[in-house]
Amino acid sequence: MDVIATLQNKQLLRVDEAAKILNVSRWTVYRWVEAGRLGGTRLGAGSLRIFSQTVAALIDLHCVGAIKTENVAVPTKQSPFKSRTV
Repeated sequence: MDVIATLQNKQLLRVDEAAKILNVSRWTVYRWVEAGRLGGTRLGAGSLRIFSQTVAALIDLHCVGAIKTENVAVPTKQSPFKSRTV
């Protein structure tokens, strides 16, 4: 499953899709919806769908170790030999 494509192309996810993307159980997804950590809607009798935007927001909220381009050291090209002064 291509997670980025799924989150961009689908507005609503099934509970099992959201669970797979978040690497949690289906029951955890249900609990998170009840607690307000994820947004969802009921379609018909008992059919829960999760808003893909809330899944993406939860991932962004807990993202660790993101690299900022302004803090990345860019290596400079240097000769492997020391320069000698005579």
